[in-house]
Amino acid sequence: MIGTSEKNYPKFFIQKNSEYYTIRDIYNEDGMLLLSKGQKISMRSIKKLEKFIKREFLKDLDHTSKKQNAPLTSEEKRSETLAPILNNFKKRFGIKDERVLEKPNKVLSSLIFESRTEPWWIYVRSLSNYVAWMYTHSVDVALISMMMANELGYNDEGLYNIGLGALLHDIGKLLIPKPVFEKPEELSKIEIDCVRQHCELGKSSLEGFDLPNDILDIVMQHHERLDGSGYPSGLKEDEISYNAKIVMIADTIDAITSYRPYRKPQSIDTAIKILKEEGEKYSQILLTVLINLLKK
Repeated sequence: MIGTSEKNYPKFFIQKNSEYYTIRDIYNEDGMLLLSKGQKISMRSIKKLEKFIKREFLKDLDHTSKKQNAPLTSEEKRSETLAPILNNFKKRFGIKDERVLEKPNKVLSSLIFESRTEPWWIYVRSLSNYVAWMYTHSVDVALISMMMANELGYNDEGLYNIGLGALLHDIGKLLIPKPVFEKPEELSKIEIDCVRQHCELGKSSLEGFDLPNDILDIVMQHHERLDGSGYPSGLKEDEISYNAKIVMIADTIDAITSYRPYRKPQSIDTAIKILKEEGEKYSQILLTVLINLLKK
């Protein structure tokens, strides 16, 4: 094991013969998966991790585990792994009443930690290693969607389905060249048309996995708009699934308030103002549900 005083990465790597392996999933401070458990890694890569993971974050995890003087339970390991994602989420959206995240967090934990044998899981993992912001965005959209659905009285199955659909909503982007999403300026019309294919690409990627239509509708329809101005099909009002109406709000709110290579993030108040001004595109009843949640 690499010692605390020597490398400052306790309980993250193990040495077998002359090779190093991760013994846990490793996330950066924004919640992006950097390395998966059991992954082979070079000492050179270990040293490079300092560019991606804050020392304070790793020290805090080590201090916590030492203080407990006992192996972490499965539930504690989950909480520890999701902590940076949730902390960043709560800070960005000004969440004061953590009860609004209690049930969504449990469902998210189930989706991330109990679904790794599911055939669609490879897409979730691939998101975290494809473009830096894409995985965090998907997790954020899942949390916002489940917060709203929980407030609307969804049962456990309903929460799971909308959470999974939101988590998978952008997987079609994995089939689009990475440089398009890393471009530091606005996309060209050709590039925009290319990106707009991700809804159909995502749905077609999932159709062989026997997932409920609720989930496939989210992947296909989250860029539709109530006035018919969205894509890929230009659907209107009742032609769009209720879950997709929720996820389109979550997706847009998170996109506006998040960093992108071509623009800086805007405030949550600005994002809400934009969606209010475009009232013909988004359900104002559902938007009010989110606004009230953020006020708690």
